[in-house]
Parts: sequence; structure tokens; C-alpha cells
Amino acid sequence: MNRLRLAALPAILACALTLGACSSDDDTSASESGNASETADATFSDGDVSVETLDADLLAKFSSCDDVAPAVEQYIEGLDADPNNGSSDYGVYCTWSTPASAASLDDIRTVEVMIETGNGAVSDTSVLGTAGLEVLSDSAVESKGGVAYTMNMGTDAAGITVTTVEFPDVRVSITGGQWSDSPSLDGPAAVAAATEILGL
Repeated sequence: MNRLRLAALPAILACALTLGACSSDDDTSASESGNASETADATFSDGDVSVETLDADLLAKFSSCDDVAPAVEQYIEGLDADPNNGSSDYGVYCTWSTPASAASLDDIRTVEVMIETGNGAVSDTSVLGTAGLEVLSDSAVESKGGVAYTMNMGTDAAGITVTTVEFPDVRVSITGGQWSDSPSLDGPAAVAAATEILGL
């Protein structure tokens, strides 16, 4: 399994969402599927962020991926942190992968977490469905005006899952999957990790 292919999966999910939006008559929904990194000019403060004020200030809470790791601790056990992990004005980008010494494809796992600023809106659930994404119901997410959705993809060695929890001001994307000898980071598990990251 190509690790670069795994790292590109969130972009694939975003592409699917964009294509679904293009097939919709709702122009607003189409704009909502834009890349959250377009808000790169945002500046972040050190102010506390409560559940009621999910905005870009949340990114200030994560100075490194060590601050993100506890939310996915059971899924990254035995994996190596990518040397390029870190945070910036664009967001927080964290990847953990199987050591290069892995002898079998069955041993290869990659977990990725991205926290980015939102674009002021959330995706229309009807558009998500037409793009082939599965909407996940979560009361903590929905009560704060958010939406959670996932895409499942399979390979010969493992099932790969890309899950996004999206609010107007912040978006968390988690790439995981199902592995034979490790805890499954499927859609619901990824939503639980994302809500922990966001403090919901």
C-alpha cells in the first residue's frame, strides 16, 4: 500500500464533495465545499475556546501534534510521527505511519488528522449524499450546528476511511481505517476523536 496514496485521501474526499456540489442546483452548497485553507490570512490568538465559540482560535490550542495525539492514541500505537508534522496559520497537520521496517503489507497503517479553519458554512447533507459520502449522526456535533460525514474505501490489505467533522469555523478531517490486528478507526470512531479534539 502506497503511503503517499493514503496521505492524499482527504483531498480525494474533498474532490468527491466538490463534484457532488457541482451536480446540485444549490450554489451555496457548492461554495461550502471549497478548501478551508483559503482562509490562510486568518490570525490566531491564545484566547480560550468554548464549545459555543468554535472558531479559528481553536488552532492556537495545538502547538504541535503532541497536543492532538491523545485523541487518537489507541490508533497510533506503534506508529512513527511524520517529521513534517506541525501547525501553522493554515492549520494543524499530523500523520503517523508504520515504521519503514514493516515486513508485510498487512502491517502498514497510516493515521492522519487535519484541523483547519472553516469557510463560514457547513456542507449540505443532501449534497453529501449525492457525492457518495455517508452522513454520520452525532448529537454533540449537530447541537452545535455541525455535520459529520465519511467515505469508505477498500484495498486488498485494509479498509480506508476518511471522516470529516465540519463546523462553520473549524473542520477536522481524520484518515484511518480497519486493520486486522489493530483498533478500527472507522467513521464513528473518527467522529468521537474529532469531538474530543474540539472539546465537545
